[in-house]
Amino acid sequence: MKMTAKVLLMTAIVFAMMFQSACLIYEVDQPATVAAGGVFETTVSISDINAETSNPHKGALCMLVPDDWTFVSGTYDSDVGTGDIFLDPNQDSPVYGLIDTVIVPPADMKWVKMLSDTGYTHDANVYHDAFITFQVGQKGGDFPIGYMVTVNTIDMFGFFADNDIDDGGSSGWGDGVDTLMNQWVTVTGGTAVEQVSSVASEFKLSRNYPNPFNPTTHIQFEIPENSFVTLTVYDLMGQEVTKLVNDYRAAGSYSVTFDGAEQSSGIYFYKLQAGNLSKTMKMVLSK
Repeated sequence: MKMTAKVLLMTAIVFAMMFQSACLIYEVDQPATVAAGGVFETTVSISDINAETSNPHKGALCMLVPDDWTFVSGTYDSDVGTGDIFLDPNQDSPVYGLIDTVIVPPADMKWVKMLSDTGYTHDANVYHDAFITFQVGQKGGDFPIGYMVTVNTIDMFGFFADNDIDDGGSSGWGDGVDTLMNQWVTVTGGTAVEQVSSVASEFKLSRNYPNPFNPTTHIQFEIPENSFVTLTVYDLMGQEVTKLVNDYRAAGSYSVTFDGAEQSSGIYFYKLQAGNLSKTMKMVLSK
C-alpha cells in the first residue's frame, strides 16, 4: 500500500502479538484538506515481511476518523491478489485487540474497522496497497487521522503489552501490528468543533480560558503516557462539583469544557490526576 504523509507528526506504539506475521505501514497518501460534505480518499501502503505458509487470514485495517464520516468503499492491490475491503459488521471483534482502549479516540472521532475479502499464503516481503474512501461529514476543523493494520493475523486477541510513545517517526512494529497516528487533515467549511491532538511529551495542565468566565470555560491538558485520568472541579470549600474526565486515556493533548451555568459565582479549583501525577489550578466564575 502506498502513502505519502502530508504532515509528519507520528506516534510510535509497539504491540506484542500472539502471531508472528510482521506488518509495517511504510507510506500513506492522504489529502491535507477536504471540504465538509466531500469525499476523503487515502492510500495505505503496507509491507508484510514474514511469510505466511498456512492458515491464511484476512487482513485488518482500522482508521481513526471524525465520528460523522461514513465508510464508502475499499479495495486492495497486492503482490498476491486484488479484491475488496469491507466494513467489518462486528466492530467489537477481538481481531482488533484493545485498539479502542489503548488508543482512546479523541472527542468527535472514532475507530472504523475493516477487513479484506480474502487471505493468502505468501512468501516473505509482500506488499499491499489499500485504497479507502470516506464520505466526509459536516464537522469542520483539524483532525488527526490514524491508521492501524495487521496482515494475516486475524486470530489475534490483541496483546498491547508495550505502549511506548515516540513522536519521532513511524510506529515501532512488533509481531503483527503497526500504527501510524496524527496524519492531520483539515475539514473546511461545516461546523467547527473543539480539536484534540493525540500526542504529548509532558504532563501539563493549562490555565482555563477564558478566566474569569460565564458560564463556560475550556481546560486543556496533556498526558505523556496512557493512563487513567480524572479532571475534577471543586468549589472553594473543597466539595466536588463535577468530574469532567474519569476514564482511561491515550497519551495526548485534550480540551474539555466546564459549564458553570448551574453554579454560583465564585472561585473554583480544577485538579488533573493521571497515574501518580497531579496538578490543581484556580478559576473564577463571574455572573
